[in-house]
Amino acid sequence: MTYLDFLIRFVGIPLLVGVLLAWKKSKLSRTQVLGIVIMGIIALVYTTPWDNYLIMRGVWSYPEGVVLGTLGYVPLEEYGFMLLQTLLAGVLWSMQPRVSPECRLRFSLPGFLLSLAIGIVGVFCLTMERGTYGGLILLWAFPPLALQWGLGAECLSNSLKTWLVPWAGLTLYLCLADSFAISEGIWTLTLGTRSGWDLGNLPVEEALFFAVTNLFVFQGLCLWDTWKGNQS
Repeated sequence: MTYLDFLIRFVGIPLLVGVLLAWKKSKLSRTQVLGIVIMGIIALVYTTPWDNYLIMRGVWSYPEGVVLGTLGYVPLEEYGFMLLQTLLAGVLWSMQPRVSPECRLRFSLPGFLLSLAIGIVGVFCLTMERGTYGGLILLWAFPPLALQWGLGAECLSNSLKTWLVPWAGLTLYLCLADSFAISEGIWTLTLGTRSGWDLGNLPVEEALFFAVTNLFVFQGLCLWDTWKGNQS
């Protein structure tokens, strides 16, 4: 199986089904579509340099013949994965009940400090070779979490029930898909730059990656909902 085969089967088809269901149920308003598209663009721009660095450092690699080509160090299909994962999360978010929590975006010191603690743990992990992948994930996650938790902690807490289950479900699904891709040899995670803790054949860092990236999207769209609601 090639990376493109994997991308179509495990992300592209679920996304298409999700879009059709959401459209049929009239869940995709213009405002929601705009928010999802913005999140997709942000994900692509923010993840691209980080992903290039991971491959340059040898944190993960791919064998010859499974990708169409590369842009920088990253397979073309990986850029598709960044975007399609975000769109899939956005479509799942759109099908959840809308809530309008009585809150406004305002600075939250506890929220910011919690994100800062995650960044500090990431820096500590980077002091060890085996902590490279985990440390890079946590340090990379700090700025988005600082923005989301630092400005929207109250709103996210109030709307937790609307996004917690789809966030957990999508994270589990992508972990299972990733485990399959690893078993098929589509990509490989270098043992020397990760903890060695695995969930089956899935490195725990991969589960962490999907958890934080899906969190970015669901939280970002909830805050988008709140911000747009406050504008009306």
